[in-house]
Amino acid sequence: MTHAAPSAAEASPSSYADLFRDGRGLYSVLIILGVIVHALQVLVMAIIMPTVIADIGGGAFFTWASMLYAVGAILGAAAVGPIWRKLGRRNGMALAGFGFLVGAVACALAPDMGSLVAARGVQGFAGGLVVGGSMDLISAVFVGSQRSRILSIYQSTWMVAQLLGPVVGGAFAEIGWWRGSFWAMLIFLAPFNLLVWLRIPKVSALTGKAATATFPVARFALLTAGVFAIAAAGPAGDALLRAGFIVAGVLLVWQTFRLDGKSANRLYPSGLLSLRSPVGLALWIVFVAGLTQSSITLFLPLLLQVAYGVTPLLISYLTILISAGWTVGGFIVAGWTGRREDITLQSGPLMMLVGVAGLVSGTLILSLPLLTGAACLLGLGIGIHHANLSSRTITCALPGEEGITASSLASMRSLGTAFGAATSGLIANMAGFGAARDSATVNHAASMVFAVGLLPLLCAVFFMARFVRKSRPAAATLPT
Repeated sequence: MTHAAPSAAEASPSSYADLFRDGRGLYSVLIILGVIVHALQVLVMAIIMPTVIADIGGGAFFTWASMLYAVGAILGAAAVGPIWRKLGRRNGMALAGFGFLVGAVACALAPDMGSLVAARGVQGFAGGLVVGGSMDLISAVFVGSQRSRILSIYQSTWMVAQLLGPVVGGAFAEIGWWRGSFWAMLIFLAPFNLLVWLRIPKVSALTGKAATATFPVARFALLTAGVFAIAAAGPAGDALLRAGFIVAGVLLVWQTFRLDGKSANRLYPSGLLSLRSPVGLALWIVFVAGLTQSSITLFLPLLLQVAYGVTPLLISYLTILISAGWTVGGFIVAGWTGRREDITLQSGPLMMLVGVAGLVSGTLILSLPLLTGAACLLGLGIGIHHANLSSRTITCALPGEEGITASSLASMRSLGTAFGAATSGLIANMAGFGAARDSATVNHAASMVFAVGLLPLLCAVFFMARFVRKSRPAAATLPT
């Protein structure tokens, strides 16, 4: 089985203006709206939850609303392939938009915590479909360096949502009307659903004619069980129990991948996690990036607050600074082709590795400036390679698998984030974190989490070197 390398035509440069020419403008708007509705609902929940509990109770399920949304998003992104094959691109995106609308309204009307958690699961699944479907649109509508440019805008939209999420949630929590944060989603969902019906053709290149294969229920059930096992590892207090959940999750997800590789109606593309194909290598890199970022996001704020006395407000600014590095890096290299693109791809994981090494050093010598600079370097490393990696991976997909490859990038990153949250908690507990929150214990636990994170990043550096070699354009001479 061979994977096509990008052609010289696909590697030709473009400008941001090309994203809004030849009928692509409304698709660009549709993709941006999809990112906004998903990202806002990821980030707003932590802000409004204290107000929610004060209103309807359910404090024992404090983390469930966010956890169910994250689990649903992973499963929704994985389900894009079979659902799109069955319904077509337009009907699939319409289902995603309508499902998100139903989930948002159900959250706004929830009379108790159980109803809210269930509605968040529906909303998360629809959000995964929206994000996976947006990646599918990127693969279908945009070509060559246009993809890296729209993906850099995609990344920057996440940063804007990171700024707006706490503001929106805080504003509605301040007035005591947490339900308004869900009603506010109609502002974005109405034009999103309208554009889906008006802009996306009923029959598209993705589906050809309606697919007859049944939905892969058994594989999807295995994947669901695996993701829930990973999610359950988070709140598990006992280290042995947490490790058991993680191992169960790994086995269930691996079995899903194994069965999927033998099926005609696939959830994931050919060559999934193969170190011999560019698609498999790219999915490994995306998984590692999600795993690393999740670990840092969880423990860096705690480390700064407990060990260094940094205020929560300043921590939020530092988090935004990391996202800004990601966004700026993406914009700088968007549209780069040839050797410049190869250099940025290989530099990304290396910068992430150096950034995490800086975090380890910062915890050992107790240097706040070093921690801050290392975290920014980590964000910049993600930014300079992520969009171009996604763009080239879509180009390298087997014919007919471009859409499912694009949606799998979102699914694998979310899986990496879930694994990162679970494993970092296990490592921290093994380092003596437990119930202790003193400065020395937190510093030691964080240093262990960061140090262990160097191992997958070393693998990512190796994977990227292979990916660049195997995915180079077929033309003999590359532009410089």
